[in-house]
Order: sequence, then C-alpha cells, then structure tokens
Amino acid sequence: MKRLRMFALLAPTLSLAIVAASAQTGGTTGKTGTPPPATTPQNKPVTTTTAAARGLQVHAASDVIGMKVTNAQNEKLGKIEDIVVTSTGEIAYAVLSFGGVMGVGDKYFAIPWSVLQMHNADALNGDGENALILPLDKERLKNAPGFDKSKWPVMTSSDWAKDIDTYYANDRRSTTGRPVEASARMDASELRASELKGMNVETPSGDKLGDIKEVALDPSGRVNFVVVSVGGFLGIGDRHVAVPWEAVKMTRESKSEKVKLVMNITKDRLEKAPQYTLGREHWNEMSDPAFVTRVYDFYNVRPYWSSSTTTPSGSDKGKDMDMDKDKPADGDKK
Repeated sequence: MKRLRMFALLAPTLSLAIVAASAQTGGTTGKTGTPPPATTPQNKPVTTTTAAARGLQVHAASDVIGMKVTNAQNEKLGKIEDIVVTSTGEIAYAVLSFGGVMGVGDKYFAIPWSVLQMHNADALNGDGENALILPLDKERLKNAPGFDKSKWPVMTSSDWAKDIDTYYANDRRSTTGRPVEASARMDASELRASELKGMNVETPSGDKLGDIKEVALDPSGRVNFVVVSVGGFLGIGDRHVAVPWEAVKMTRESKSEKVKLVMNITKDRLEKAPQYTLGREHWNEMSDPAFVTRVYDFYNVRPYWSSSTTTPSGSDKGKDMDMDKDKPADGDKK
C-alpha cells in the first residue's frame, strides 16, 4: 500500500517530465530530424548586406563582349560588341550588331541595358552558353536608331541619348532600378568597357598605380569592380587586385577630353588589397559574393547592393572612404 501511495504521488511529476522531453525531441514519439528553432545560430538573421550580396551575379566584361543575343523565342539576333558605362559605374548601353540580320549588317545599335535580360548557361538555351535576351519583335528592331560601325556617336550628347531613351522608354524591365536618363548624363563621362581595359590608374598627384586588366559587371546594371595590375616590372611579378568602382574616380580633362582614372590610395596599400586570380577557371571564386564583399570591406566602401545605404555617386564618390585606413590586408592575420 505504501508503494502504491508513493507511485500516485510521483505520477504527475513523471508525466510533466515526459511531456517536456517529448517537446524537446520533436513533439511526438518516433519523429526525428525536426529543424532547430529560428533563434538558434544556424537560423539567425543575417545582415542586410550579406543577404543581398548572396544574390549578386558578376560577369567579366571580356565574356559579355561577344556574348550572343537572342529574342524571346531563342532565335539568335546578333552579339554584344561593347558595353558603355558612366562615370558613376552604371551600365548605360549594350552596343549590338545583328550580323546582316534584317538587312542592318552595316549598323550598330545602342540598347539601354535595362531592356536586356541576362540568362545564364542552360537556363534557356541548353547549349552551355550565357546569353542576353532582347524581347523585341523584328519590326521594332528594324526601326530602332542605329549608327555606322565606323563612326561612333558622341554618347555624352544629351540629344543623342534622349532619342535612344525615348525609343525604348516602354521596353525597360520593371525590376530594374532607376534608369540612366539622358538628362542625368549631360555632365557625365561615358566610356566603353573595351576602352577601360588597359587604362592607367593614377594617384591624385599623377603617379601611376597600375592598369586595368578586367571589368566585372553586375547584370542589374552596374560595374561591380575592376581588376588592377600593380607592382612588378614590365608585367613580371605584378599582382592583380580587385577594386570597387566606387573607389575609382573617372574624370575627363576639359582641354584634351582625355579620360583619367584616379584613386586616393598609396601603392603600398593597394598592393595589399584582395588578390584577384586571372583565368576563366578561377572566375567562380572571383565572382563569389563572399569575395566581392571582402573587396568592398577592404576599401571601406559602402556596397551599392545594400538596401540600408545609398550608393555613392558623382562628386560624393570617396567622401566616406578611408582607403588607407589600417585594416587587415588580404591574407593578413588579425
């Protein structure tokens, strides 16, 4: 009788313990692998910058130039001849050739970047090639404003830009950010991506820091970073580093019209920047969001993809930067 009374007294306590244990192991007997709660380290919220960076896509300009262009029905229209970027790093136009299609083989066409759609390999074509989609019918393309291959227009002209912007005004993707309007470009410099490669980068005092070897493009419509070759002698022993476009100031001299690229940084500091490895076999690593984020962190540059900040532009570029700030260099241990 004493044992029965003791069991009766302990029964409620045992029941509560069993219920508590069941709740911690999945709620019901036999269920395993229940995901941890949202407050555990595995599921803690990530910062705005990191989350946005995970969605970045970066393509080398040398790969985009020459990339084929198709219509929405996957019919080849032509290819990309060049990319036109502004001093603020926005991609203004893609210059297309149609290779004799529609009787316009002697012309190039400047298409606002926001009209085109990037499709990665196998997403649409199934042939292992990346492609740009131009979702316009052939009749509309026949009547589009173009220019002679041997005579490029002055793309900083507000009149020329206005004609292009007006013609494609209703064709822009609604998912893109604010389009680069003609009026905003009147005082801006524009340059082809093919011209950027090989250009010198200088200090404010005119000392050479290095030269550009590659341009990384974000399909959302921006230059993500440029690759600068620094150090070495006659190309021997040089180091390639990635530099955010926001850390570079592009200016055009009033008299000579020559475009200059300037960075407010010392050569010693630049040589310690995140290293870029040339070669297509390394592109997946060099375009990885983690690498891109590290590049922007090194130069103390606000990332343009972060929804919590605004992208530095125009005369404000470099305003909040301290690129010579004593941060751990690439590969340095803290």
